[in-house]
Amino acid sequence: MKNFLKLFGLIGCLQLIISSNLNWLTRSSLAATMPTTASAEHTPDPQPTLFIVGLTVGRRTVNSGVLVRGEVDDTESINFEDWLVPYNAILEALNFTSKVVEEDIVELRSPFKVVQLNLNDLQTDPELGLVLSVAQMRELFGILIEFDWREYAIVFQVPEVSNTRRTRRQDRPIILEGLPEVSAPNFNISGVQQEVNSTRIGENQINNRGQFSAVGTLFESSWFLRLNQRDFSESETWQLSELQFLKQTDGADYYLGSQPTFWRSQSGGEFWGFTTIQRRGYNPFPVLRNNGGANPQQRLQPESVTATITGQAKPGTVVQLVNNLQSGELLAEQVVDDSGVYRFNAVRVGRSFNNQYYVLLYPNGSLAAEPIIEEARFSVLLEQLPAGTSAWAVSAGWKRQLNFDEFWGDFTDFNAGVSSRWGLSEDLTVGLGAFYDLGMNGLAEIFYQPKGTPFIASISGILGEETDVDINLVWDGYPNLLASLSSDLEDTRYSLDWRVFPRLRLIANGTFGDLGSFGIQYFAGGSNYSTLARLNVDTEGDLSWNLNQQLGRLYLFHQGNKSSSLSDLSYRFTPSHYGVLNYRTLNSSMDNYLLSAFWRYRSPNRTYFGETLWQSELGYLLGSQGHGLYVNASTAILPGIALELRYEGISLTSEQSQFRLQLVSSLGLQQGIRPGDRQLERLRTAGGLSIQPFYDRNSNGKRDGNEEIYTDSSEFLILNNQLVEPWEIEVKGDRFLLPLPPATYRLDLEAAGFPPDFQPSTNSWAVEVVEGSFTPLMIPLQPSYTLAGVVTDSEGKPIAGARVEAFSSDGTSASLSITNTAGVYYLEQLREGTYQLKVNGDGAIEPHTITIDRSSETLLEFNLQQL
Repeated sequence: MKNFLKLFGLIGCLQLIISSNLNWLTRSSLAATMPTTASAEHTPDPQPTLFIVGLTVGRRTVNSGVLVRGEVDDTESINFEDWLVPYNAILEALNFTSKVVEEDIVELRSPFKVVQLNLNDLQTDPELGLVLSVAQMRELFGILIEFDWREYAIVFQVPEVSNTRRTRRQDRPIILEGLPEVSAPNFNISGVQQEVNSTRIGENQINNRGQFSAVGTLFESSWFLRLNQRDFSESETWQLSELQFLKQTDGADYYLGSQPTFWRSQSGGEFWGFTTIQRRGYNPFPVLRNNGGANPQQRLQPESVTATITGQAKPGTVVQLVNNLQSGELLAEQVVDDSGVYRFNAVRVGRSFNNQYYVLLYPNGSLAAEPIIEEARFSVLLEQLPAGTSAWAVSAGWKRQLNFDEFWGDFTDFNAGVSSRWGLSEDLTVGLGAFYDLGMNGLAEIFYQPKGTPFIASISGILGEETDVDINLVWDGYPNLLASLSSDLEDTRYSLDWRVFPRLRLIANGTFGDLGSFGIQYFAGGSNYSTLARLNVDTEGDLSWNLNQQLGRLYLFHQGNKSSSLSDLSYRFTPSHYGVLNYRTLNSSMDNYLLSAFWRYRSPNRTYFGETLWQSELGYLLGSQGHGLYVNASTAILPGIALELRYEGISLTSEQSQFRLQLVSSLGLQQGIRPGDRQLERLRTAGGLSIQPFYDRNSNGKRDGNEEIYTDSSEFLILNNQLVEPWEIEVKGDRFLLPLPPATYRLDLEAAGFPPDFQPSTNSWAVEVVEGSFTPLMIPLQPSYTLAGVVTDSEGKPIAGARVEAFSSDGTSASLSITNTAGVYYLEQLREGTYQLKVNGDGAIEPHTITIDRSSETLLEFNLQQL
């Protein structure tokens, strides 16, 4: 039998070869050797026969000959849906990989499709083994399959997958040894900011309140100063609000000056003193864009924690979990089974400002289709530490009472505390401590979140003369149920958000034994409309309601209760221009109301931080107190300055006009005086890089007065082996600012981001970033020369495929090129100096050396001839 099959296979291969060259011979041979059921002259064969065909994907032949079971009549297939093709041949042809999911269940993956398959559903052919029918393949893979009699092959039409940006990335080690070091400044004043608010009081009196802030670096730490100015023009009214020195590292933090306490204070007032946090086994939460100053409680939290991400989708859907949709990093993937639920367990989720998590849903496992994108939902207990890690906090200082007429205030009561937290397991973190604040108190904490469940529990208690315990229990079963219960031993509060139907939710919140409310919420939306309506009733029977409606360019917002209401109707003529009608009421003895109609303009251009460059409103007010003009205008068009003016002829409750003028001016004092950034406080806890590439035309490594800054593109930075996205960089005049948490980073340059005739003299550094300032980095872009010409032999004929190489004076290869068919070569990115030229490793050429200096053209023509 085996010998017969071998002979049969050889005959079939011969038929395939003949068919690809002489179709008429193929047809006659097939007619002689293979029965068919399509012709009336032949008796149908009860068993389809074995024969050889090719397998083609698109126009590419991937298998020139494979045995299949089926029937064919000259140029037509018979019962093509029932043809049987070997399982392994299909996997190889369509580039499927197979992974065992469980017994008899495999997951098949190709660039265009992911499916799960039960091997028990496959047929077994006595000669072919496991097989798939054409009908099964069409159903499983969702592709077009046909028989091409001219090529005598089964043709698979596989969709192209254009979106290949989401790939798993392995973290490469960050090597700093041997790199040039760039240190942060030891002392500087990074920026100052002055804010002034002028408000009219009464008929003639103007109140000018102000606030002055400054930030900088001192010995690898940040310092921050804030003064409150009750009267900007009278320095005697100024008071010291904050003065803080801060040093943050992965292992420890140090605070000196004004700061919050890590315990709940009982004596009131401000705390001034010293605090240190010591961490073991984990990195802290990086505070990058924080405008609230340093927070010891936040720095006890880990940089990343594990979370469970879950949701619902139709069976067969491929679900991909990605981090940061723009960069497209694939973190995990899953095929939804018959339960209709996907779950990603123990996902390490970061909580820095640029970490966002999404799930991409590919229905029916088709990776060639556009995915449905949803924001990933997960519950994170911020205080939970990784298992086996710990942290200590120690603090001591005094409380300050700020009197009305004193600059420094009075330092009175002594406070001190010590606390520790331990990550006992992935689910449980506990803390113990003690502090002195108007007496000795004990401190205990428990943070519990069982992995794979939506349950979260946090308990913190103060044990002393007065016991104070806070209990918070949360069940975050998104999207169907979110429930919470909290208690401080005096009151117990609850909240409930239950999705009864996809568009309908029941909501409740309140305090047991006291006032509460119950409501219903409805939401529906489409590409050009949306409706959000909510109705609440409290335990006293009082109603409140909200309506938010959008229909094309028309927007309606309305809210109300038994004492007041607000209605806002606007129409968007363009993305920047709005017409607005606003009506407010206040139920009182006067039954006040105010109707305003105004035009609003918001410029589409914004600053890096999202501030609108221009905004203005102009309208008229009509109410129970009278009528008058309404004007509101603001601008951020001037670098470092924000200006806002507001005037109301009347208000809802008063007939007196109101006037307010706000001016915020910022100066940056690093590397000269320039317009500053109004997000000054972010430098309290973070720093960054200030990068200035410049054209170093004389190649001396220093910027001379006539050498301009290069700011055409910022797509040349690679930080810790990751490309820096343009949206992460601020372009501030003549420099690029890259905000970063304190650390030492590896910075590499992508040469393709610079002009072709100029290249950086150094490509990699180890750069230090500290709080309070931007570490300056000058990047000299020195002239880069290209040597081009034709290589010929001794008879003057061009040499194709020759290896042309330039060697510098120290013998190292500086540039390499392979000649094309015309013998042309290009040696690029050469610097000033003398080079020895070789062709195919042989220096016997004419000429064999060239000298490049600053007077040379950037493109040099230099023909070479072998001797």
